[in-house]
Amino acid sequence: KMSENKKIQFFKSQILSKQNQINKFKFKNKENKEVWSTLKILANEPHECLGAYVISMTTSASDILSVSFLQKEAQIKHRLRVVPLFETLDDLINAKDIMESLFSQSWYRKLINNNQEIMIGYSDSSKDAGKICASWHQYKAQEEIIKLSKKFKINITFFHGRGGSAGRGGGPIQATLKSQPPNSVNGKIRITDQGEVIQQKYGYEPLAKYNLCSYIGAVTEATLDPPPKPKQNWRSLIEKMSDISKSSYRKNINQSSNFIRYFKTVTPHRALGKLSIGSRPSKRKNVDNIKSLRAIPWVFAWTQIRLILPAWLGVAEALRYSYIKQFRNTLYDMERNWPFFNSMLDMLDMVISKVDPEISKIYEKFLADETLKRVGKKLRFQFEIIKDLNKKITPKEILNSRKQFRSSVFVRSIYSEVLNIIQPIVIKKLKNNKNSLNKKYLNDALLTSIAGISAAMKNTG
Repeated sequence: KMSENKKIQFFKSQILSKQNQINKFKFKNKENKEVWSTLKILANEPHECLGAYVISMTTSASDILSVSFLQKEAQIKHRLRVVPLFETLDDLINAKDIMESLFSQSWYRKLINNNQEIMIGYSDSSKDAGKICASWHQYKAQEEIIKLSKKFKINITFFHGRGGSAGRGGGPIQATLKSQPPNSVNGKIRITDQGEVIQQKYGYEPLAKYNLCSYIGAVTEATLDPPPKPKQNWRSLIEKMSDISKSSYRKNINQSSNFIRYFKTVTPHRALGKLSIGSRPSKRKNVDNIKSLRAIPWVFAWTQIRLILPAWLGVAEALRYSYIKQFRNTLYDMERNWPFFNSMLDMLDMVISKVDPEISKIYEKFLADETLKRVGKKLRFQFEIIKDLNKKITPKEILNSRKQFRSSVFVRSIYSEVLNIIQPIVIKKLKNNKNSLNKKYLNDALLTSIAGISAAMKNTG
């Protein structure tokens, strides 16, 4: 119930005090009890086992200080690094103010020994505002934090919470690090590899060595030869594209309940909770809106029906705006000379090569009513616009080299198409089946098809 300023003052006095407040305090709330039990266990662990304490959904400076306070109260000798994770669009926008309110206080700088790790979230910001808008605000948040680090002489390490899929910040590591803001790498980076991407990258020793060397090379290159600072006309255009794509994306997902009904009816999202690939449910609460859905199943389920929608929804209007005569030269300049923008369009092109709108029609045939089929038709229409604009915007030599690079995608698609035809039939049979023995076999078939399509699509983690 305290105001944010009062919370900060309270935590400051408690963190700097030698006295402990909690001691034998009995927590009644189940979640509070669990957090306190976890911290007490951490206090007994060897410090080699402990790394960072990541605060998911950081919305204020007091979120960060509360963890430092609780570590002190739990008497953890070698305290974990407290890492704020800025993941929704609002959190990315507020990141600068939150960190400035802490960095400006000398006692906090002393507490962290002038070293701060900050995690940038990809999944929730993309689910929240669409790919272009999320990417641009991730870029800007890092730029602003770098300025603060110079002002207050703090060493910043960015921790990128990327997934394998394009909708969650995935892509080749060299292109990813080259597309970060200048001076944001500085010889060090922390990155997550998730899901089946771990198996693909590290399941075989020579491949694991190759991928680790790729990381080392990419960090070295981004440090020694940082990307250029974006020109003002680039910034103005991407800012406008970001706003347009966000409005278009949100209009699509919030306009009617049919969009979420389409997602829940046509994709196999309910089955994802049964896969042994994660510890979390596919949604937070039993509510029929985008906010209740977790970001990872949201991306994963759209990939299954080969629409891969989170990676391109809302992009059509932004590209159409950028392609008008007034901005065309700026657009070409950005595509050729700004690694951030080039990487974003390269990922879009990769997604285009994997999307197969005809397959989504098969799912609709077995699972959707007439209203939902209209939703699918509208989505496919938007995708065709993006496909045409991508051809017009991208220089021919880049298009040709990308086409050669994507050849393995087309080979894998031949095999995954069979699974895509089987999957909606199995989902329909499961909905109508009362026989428990048949249900077991059908569930096995569904989960096997999900794993197979995921393996064929490659970057779905």
